[in-house]
Formats: sequence, structure tokens, C-alpha cells
Amino acid sequence: MKRKHSILFLVPALALTLVLCYSLARVLLIVIPQKQEADGFSDLKRSALAAHSERPDAPTRPDEAPDPDPAPDADAGTDEATGYPYELLAQQNGDFAGWLSIPDTAVDYPVMKPPEDEPEYYLRRDFYGNKSLSGCLFIGKGCDADSESFIIYGHNMNTGAMFGTLDRYADYEYAVAHPELRFSAPDGERIYRVFAAFQTRIDDDRDDLFRYYEAVGTLGREAYEQTAETLRAMSILSLPCAPAYPQQLLLLSTCSYHTENGRFVVAAYRTDL
Repeated sequence: MKRKHSILFLVPALALTLVLCYSLARVLLIVIPQKQEADGFSDLKRSALAAHSERPDAPTRPDEAPDPDPAPDADAGTDEATGYPYELLAQQNGDFAGWLSIPDTAVDYPVMKPPEDEPEYYLRRDFYGNKSLSGCLFIGKGCDADSESFIIYGHNMNTGAMFGTLDRYADYEYAVAHPELRFSAPDGERIYRVFAAFQTRIDDDRDDLFRYYEAVGTLGREAYEQTAETLRAMSILSLPCAPAYPQQLLLLSTCSYHTENGRFVVAAYRTDL
């Protein structure tokens, strides 16, 4: 009888031990690397801004204009540095396209533009091209940061990293509290206003699904207006703002688990021009 009771006790104890071991392994193999990758992006930003601030001719803030009448520089003509705060990153990797941030959220990352023949190069690679669970935010095929419409992809990480909090835009109050996207590019900081957010799916065999990822590049007025209207019609939100041609469109896309091959998309338009 005692042996039977011992076995009955041993089985759940063993099961609990296996669950704890699995949980620990998950932390070691997934959560910790993701935390390290997030710290790496923070270090990347700090190093870029530190290098910028150490320049004698650099503005004290990224949005502050340079001195219109700087003192003569003996080395003038030999240094191609500009007032762009992320110039160091552009020098380190030619695929660097800019820095995307959404104020008061976790979104604060570099954005890469992969080669057209390897559009998902940064899906599982970090800024330096090394293997990475989080990957990088990257601009999709058929467009770039200067297109009439462009798209940025990012993983929906369960830690909230990358675009792991993007689907919070399904909540009206959250969207109203976070209306702006900021994209720091060599031509200056751009401001975008969110006007739509929606769930959809990827299925190239269905003609009734709007292929938002193809509504990029050079659109022209007619296609632009049709795209903007479709995005607003698909939106979970009912926001009072709307883009007007030729205000640049920016789409943020991440995975969504509401259905197979689901996606969550936030649409915004440029307002600083």
C-alpha cells in the first residue's frame, strides 16, 4: 500500500518538475535572448546619439538647427558629417534607412531597407546581420522611405518588443493617446498621424482580400485616394483624420493570431510637410 501511495505521489511530482524545467528552458532559450537583443538596440541608439553629440558642430538636440554661422574649421571639406543624429548607423550599415519611434511606447528601433532580391533579409537578423530571434524592423519590397507609400514590417514578440504592442491600436483610447509616429531620416525627423488600424490575413488566392502590402511605391493620385479610402473602410477605429494626396503613407505590419496567416496593420500619413 505504501508503495502504491509513493507512486501516486511521484507521478505528479515528476510532471511538475518537467513543467518547471520546460519553463526554465523557455526563459533561457527565448526570453533572455530577446531581452539581450532589446538591450542591444538601446545600446545602438545610445552610441549613435553619443557620437552625434560629441561632434563640435552638432546641434545639442536632434531637432535643433545647426549654427547658421559656424566658426571656421581648419578641416572643412574633409569631414562629410551632417546634423543627422543617426549618421553613425548609416555609416556602419548601408541598409539602415532611419529610426522609427512611437512616443510613450516600446517602439523605438532602427529600420532597415534590405536588398530587393532578399526582401526578408532582416526577418531574423540584427542590425549587424547576425542571427536574431527579434530580427529588425524592415521596409518591404517595392518601396523605400521616400516612396509615396511604404511599409515597415516587424515581429509581434511575446515580450512586447519590436511590434509586440502594435495591436494595442485596436483600442480607440490607446490610439487617441498615441496618434503620432516619428521616423528620423537623413532629411530630418518626419511626423506621421495614425488614421486607421485593422486586422486582416495574407492569402494570395483570395481576390476579395485587400493586398495592403502591394499598395506601396509610386501610386499616383487615383490609386492613392483609393488606397486611403480602403484603409479607412477596413479600420477597427473611427478616427476623424484622413490623408490627402500627396501626403506620404506609412503602413506598419505585424503578425496577428486571430486567424491563420493573420496580420495587424496600422496606417498613418505624413503631416510635417
